[in-house]
Order: sequence, then structure tokens, then C-alpha cells
Amino acid sequence: MPKDTKLKIAPKLPLNLLDALRAFQNNKIMRGILGAEFADSYLKLKMEEWNSYMQHFSEWERQNALDV
Repeated sequence: MPKDTKLKIAPKLPLNLLDALRAFQNNKIMRGILGAEFADSYLKLKMEEWNSYMQHFSEWERQNALDV
């Protein structure tokens, strides 16, 4: 990489859907662009998706984490 090239530090992306939803919930710019009603509906829908996902065990979890 050339010496005169400066890297811009970009914010890290969320690691999972829950972290992304928390960031979305606190983002006033996005809520302003999308509108509060749409943003709230989207957030509710995706939180339900996250909660459904978290209720299931993967095969890896069954094999490595459960003491059964």
C-alpha cells in the first residue's frame, strides 16, 4: 500500500441480527427517513424473527453444548 494512502476507519458492522436491531432502534436518521410507524413495524417483525431463531438449537449446539 502506498505511503500517501490513508485508511478511513469505518464503523464495525453488527455481528448478529440483535445487535443490528439495537443499532437500528437507536438510529434517529434512519427512523426519520423511514418514518416512525414503518421503523417500529419493521423492528417488531425482525425482533419476532430473532426470538424465533433463538428458540432453536442447531446440530452443533446439540453435539457440543448440551449435557444429555
